[in-house]
Amino acid sequence: MKKAELHLITVGNSLISNYQKVVDDPKIKRAGMGDEIWSELIKRPLFLKGVYDFLCNNPKENSAELNSFLRYCEERKIKPQMCEIYLSGTQTASNEIALATIGKYFKELGCTMYTPPQFPGYFDKPLEIAADEFTKGITNILDRFIYIASTKKRDGYKVVFNPTGGFKAHVITSALAGFLTGCEVYYIHEEFKDVIIFPPLFYLPRGEELKVLEILSDKKPKSDKEFEELINKYTDEIDRLEHYGLVEVERDEFGRSFRIRITNKGNWVYRCLVEGK
Repeated sequence: MKKAELHLITVGNSLISNYQKVVDDPKIKRAGMGDEIWSELIKRPLFLKGVYDFLCNNPKENSAELNSFLRYCEERKIKPQMCEIYLSGTQTASNEIALATIGKYFKELGCTMYTPPQFPGYFDKPLEIAADEFTKGITNILDRFIYIASTKKRDGYKVVFNPTGGFKAHVITSALAGFLTGCEVYYIHEEFKDVIIFPPLFYLPRGEELKVLEILSDKKPKSDKEFEELINKYTDEIDRLEHYGLVEVERDEFGRSFRIRITNKGNWVYRCLVEGK
């Protein structure tokens, strides 16, 4: 049975930090995310079972990533087992524990899982090496996210990005990949109960869409006969450009459109694509 959606989820250490609040062991409670203790704990099945049981006890409360995913599914009335999951984390022992635990939970839900390469960690490396690996990692993961999203969309999947967890650079890279590929991007903040879904923020117009932007590039709103000619000739193109915020169509109190103009965003995209500015 074909899955309905692919969710690309960045994983941070919210599960680990939440577990630290309830664990009795003072060494674990005080440990930083880059401390060596996690390299030892990842080898202990009893410890890993404890973290997993803690997650299962209240997945929404104990994992930011599952909180946003499960609430998204509830809001969209999607069964979790109808989703394929692509988890992306960092090459650190603490995050490997979080990845493995959350991955196990997804498998128990019946989700199809992917095991991608991880984002470079940096805790145990000299600053110069860490910075270089970090930069390369950002580039590689952006390329990987775009490839996966584009491929799955061609296969007929709905692809969504969940950049709730992870380093700030990891989160930004994930969200950027979602915007570049025209995918939905969602997350849930600690202070909000509802899932936040970003509107489409980026789109590269092509073909006749560029012609519409060219006509509007003088920044003068088109109405009356000019507007009628445009809307009749380029109906689908204007719908897409409006959807991505590149043009603005004004409507009266009855919902009838009567004027169109290019937005600042649309003008910037047009100048970059056509004029190279």
